[in-house]
Amino acid sequence: MEQSAVSPEPPGPRPVLGRDSVQVPDDQDFRSFRSECEAEAGWNLTYSKAGVSVWVQAVEMDRTLHKIKCRMECRDVPAETLYDVLHDIEYRKKWDSNVIETFDIARLTVNADVGYYSWRCPKPLKNRDVITLRSWLPMGTDYIIMNYSVKHPAPYPNGW
Repeated sequence: MEQSAVSPEPPGPRPVLGRDSVQVPDDQDFRSFRSECEAEAGWNLTYSKAGVSVWVQAVEMDRTLHKIKCRMECRDVPAETLYDVLHDIEYRKKWDSNVIETFDIARLTVNADVGYYSWRCPKPLKNRDVITLRSWLPMGTDYIIMNYSVKHPAPYPNGW
């Protein structure tokens, strides 16, 4: 395929998801994601209690849209075990009482897939469901899992 019409990417982290396209994250995307997780500048700590911290950041384009990041300390569980538990969709149904349904739709690479997840919400909210691009990568002692909502031609089973 001819590449001469393609302009070079700007320096810095590239968005994994744009408004009109989706791409599977590469190693640089994982490094950028980890850096953003560890960054404090531009983030407002809104909750910190019992080993759980939550930060919020307004997205520049639209102040009504926010990024949220959470950090939870799990001192008695090795990171590798937690990583494995979060990947096991059958086991998730045993420990997550809010799961309605979850399944894989497509495997994209050795460390990326598209999947469906629906969950119960407390009243007065309606139950929710989503199709996500999930990518994962162990990086030394860190285990990174990134999820992004995506559009996919597969029909939603529940369509909450």
